[in-house]
Amino acid sequence: MRSIRIFFRRFVSRALRVPCYAMLAFALLPAAANAATISSGYSGNWYNPARSGEGLQLEILSSDVALVEWYTYDSLGKQRWIQGVGNIAGDSIQFPQVYTTQGGKFGPAFNPDDVKINVVGSLSLTFGDCNTGTFKYTAFGQSQTLPIQRLTQTMGAGCAPINGVPGEPVQSYAGQSGSWYNATRSGEGFDLQWLANGAAVVTWYTYDASGNQVWLLGVGSQQGNAIVFDQMAITNGPKFGAAYNKADLQQEDWGSLTLTLDCNGGTAHYASKQAAFGSGDLTLTRLTHLQQPACPYVQPKLSDLYDITWNEIPIAQGTPANPNIISAESIANDGTIAGRRGGHLVLWHPDTRTWEDVPRQLAAQPVGISPDGMSVIATDALNIGQPAPDVHTLLWQRSTGWQALLGLNLSIHYAISHDFKYVVGTGRDTWEGGDGTWVQAVDGTQQLLSTSDAVRGGIPYAVSDDGTTVVGITIRQQNGFPTSVAVRWVIGGAPSVLHDPAGNELAVAGACDADCNIIFGGGMYNSLNSDGGAWYLKSDGTFAYLERPSDASSLGGAGIADATPDGSLAVGLYTTYPYVDYPDIGALTNRPFIWTQATGVVSLRSLADELKIGDDDWGLLNALRVSADGRKILVSGTHTKDLYQELHSRAVVLQLTPKVDSN
Repeated sequence: MRSIRIFFRRFVSRALRVPCYAMLAFALLPAAANAATISSGYSGNWYNPARSGEGLQLEILSSDVALVEWYTYDSLGKQRWIQGVGNIAGDSIQFPQVYTTQGGKFGPAFNPDDVKINVVGSLSLTFGDCNTGTFKYTAFGQSQTLPIQRLTQTMGAGCAPINGVPGEPVQSYAGQSGSWYNATRSGEGFDLQWLANGAAVVTWYTYDASGNQVWLLGVGSQQGNAIVFDQMAITNGPKFGAAYNKADLQQEDWGSLTLTLDCNGGTAHYASKQAAFGSGDLTLTRLTHLQQPACPYVQPKLSDLYDITWNEIPIAQGTPANPNIISAESIANDGTIAGRRGGHLVLWHPDTRTWEDVPRQLAAQPVGISPDGMSVIATDALNIGQPAPDVHTLLWQRSTGWQALLGLNLSIHYAISHDFKYVVGTGRDTWEGGDGTWVQAVDGTQQLLSTSDAVRGGIPYAVSDDGTTVVGITIRQQNGFPTSVAVRWVIGGAPSVLHDPAGNELAVAGACDADCNIIFGGGMYNSLNSDGGAWYLKSDGTFAYLERPSDASSLGGAGIADATPDGSLAVGLYTTYPYVDYPDIGALTNRPFIWTQATGVVSLRSLADELKIGDDDWGLLNALRVSADGRKILVSGTHTKDLYQELHSRAVVLQLTPKVDSN
């Protein structure tokens, strides 16, 4: 058997587990709800928090083969690494034989014939979900069963929402994750992992001058064409197995490493601070590929992730004398649509394909439907006559009918939380007073949001599921004209104006995820800035403007209208011309787009053209909403069947059905 080269060539990629050094504090993804079926996304670094300083690097190479590398210590606290190739079955991976090596010497003295392989035991990994599992081993006369958890997420490998994670784009070089070696030095090698957060982790499995195993670990970043690891760590101290004590861990700065790679080969330059290792250069060849992602990585289309259908909702055309104008405004997970017709609530039932009229005069405020389709939020019809009645936000439930959510005497709702537990709006107690911005639990009382010198009041467009964070706009006079500025209110604190990283004030905050940790919007307060398109802002400061569709007009902007609870999919409008082939004819209009981190911006026009579904026959767009489960997108507005004919209503539901093999 010829050292670890034998194993490298039997698998297709690798992922690392990183010791819990201070410099390696990586965030974990939320745990999956269902039982695990091991897929490419399990590639990554795994560890037991009580044993920080050792860990497992797991590479999923195919649907049934995996590679594991366990970097740990011997009974004297010196570094040791153990390797094995295993078979995947359901939620488990069995490694019937694992190995250590010895004999290779670091640097120019390395001779692959000196490397000897020793079978030392077996191990298995069993996973409860994509972030937790169990590690069992028998080796060196010891056996243990240890809980493990994910420490790193591999860029583009999976175990993330099908739409990707906002702020974590998959780069073209993501497929470099895997194992690399010098073809004349079989028996040592590098394990590279690009992390979802954009950093890189490398482990160099090698030897010291006496032929003892050594592993060096570093965190680096892309700098030009190179991946630079300024500090490679070398450790010692903890004892193998049951005697392991993370308090014994000691770490030294070994030196630096620079990798320059393409998809198949490259170079390594190392410069150690320890005289026994020195400096040098190596030519590298790829040994393993992860099952995902490919190299180079190619951004998927929305149709690669979903089967997409176009479902036109029938709305009678009506006549000028007897219009049948339906404004379809929100959609439940089962496809029930809430809207308004003639000032009444109407509900579209997809099972019977009929519209139901629910009498009561409502204000011209978009109605919102709960995810289960059983409840609706609306606002009383406004009546400015004297004496003026109270106007309240309303809750409709089939079992109880209409109920007023009592608060300010004149309350108008604007938005509802994803879980339908909180509603936000504006109101006042008398017609003569000024409006205040409020948040209210559907089963509770109204609470006015605070003001400041910069934010006197405003209009709320989204609220978190716990009711503590609200986003929207305030109005400021700019050159004599009222102009919107994006605002965030947090219960118990002063409101704040939102900025991009360059300090530019943003214009409209139109949606957020369930926690409002990801805020979506559009434009800058300074409307003369041509970069003011649709954007997202995360609570950690991550910010990005979304790319513009190819047919977008340079004279208009773009903004987000709605987003899913996890923030992985958003829908919005951009400014374009009504006729694609004749961009200079006709006034500007708006068209919908869909955005995910995985796919980027996808216009409804381009999607309809690609899939040969639907049409672009829209006049005005009144509503653009996505169901809470992210599987249905409602597009509502008006159009004209024939030239010179009166506009009339239309509504379309895009059904997104995930493809099984998309993640």
